[in-house]
Amino acid sequence: MGNEKILFFDAGPVISLVTSRLIGLLPDLKRKFGGKFYITPAVRLELIERPLTVRRFEFEALQVAKLIRDGILEVYSKVPAKRVKELITLANSSFRIGNKDMDIIQSGEVESVACALDVNAAGVVMDERTLRLFIENNKEMKALLEGRFQKTVVPDIAKMNQFSQQLKSITIIRSIELVGVAYKLGLLDAYIPEGKSGKDVLLEAVLWATKFNGCAVTEHEVEEIKEFLLK
Repeated sequence: MGNEKILFFDAGPVISLVTSRLIGLLPDLKRKFGGKFYITPAVRLELIERPLTVRRFEFEALQVAKLIRDGILEVYSKVPAKRVKELITLANSSFRIGNKDMDIIQSGEVESVACALDVNAAGVVMDERTLRLFIENNKEMKALLEGRFQKTVVPDIAKMNQFSQQLKSITIIRSIELVGVAYKLGLLDAYIPEGKSGKDVLLEAVLWATKFNGCAVTEHEVEEIKEFLLK
């Protein structure tokens, strides 16, 4: 890939942008980024093939398909399958409930990070909290999983650290942060309402829309992002 700038997108952020009616930001964001926006085959399956079989999600799938036709998103086919399999096996044997290993991550997420590592990408756009926390702060994983499943979770510390160590160089970007960048670049200025606090109203609207449509972010983080962007 040489010195080309690359971002990989997991399915979650694309869905969040579509359902927040903010997917139209991607062409301008890509132009400003000056590089490639990739999805992997497993992510394409989650974004297009599967939702096309469900009436409720068909139009969302068609919007993503158009982004691919227009060259905004490209499908990266050179997935390092062996590494993906190794990472999935390692992650999904790192935690147990009773005598059973927990399947905590899916192929689309792991394909994205494995490909990003393979080409030294600038980052991975990912909203899903589990894998992001596993990469960034694995000490919090036990509490997260116990809160989610309401059962005692037994971690394998060695495997946890082995997994996190392999992915520690990955930069994770959430959809809410992409929206924040779009706001800062003026890509949302057409929506600023009249009045002294127009920018405040717009920013709050798009940040909360992103949260409510799937981005794993706390209320406190939303307020922190808003405060930072209004400086």
